[in-house]
Amino acid sequence: MLAQLEDGFIVTLMGMGVVFVLLTLMVWVVLGMSRLARLLEGAPAPITVAGTPGAAIEEEIVSAIGAAIAAYRQKHRR
Repeated sequence: MLAQLEDGFIVTLMGMGVVFVLLTLMVWVVLGMSRLARLLEGAPAPITVAGTPGAAIEEEIVSAIGAAIAAYRQKHRR
């Protein structure tokens, strides 16, 4: 009986060790792929500033979101 418990304990430790090593390896691979993606992507896209052609569309979206939030708050007052 004691030998079976020892064998079970060894198998448990080996299994946990394998899982730990594989998860650690996976974290390092994901971090490496993230760095590689950022390196290959280059500089981020420029942010539109008020007065540029893309800013009018953004202002419309912001005002629509604001109107939707105001309508929701009016409908769901306590």
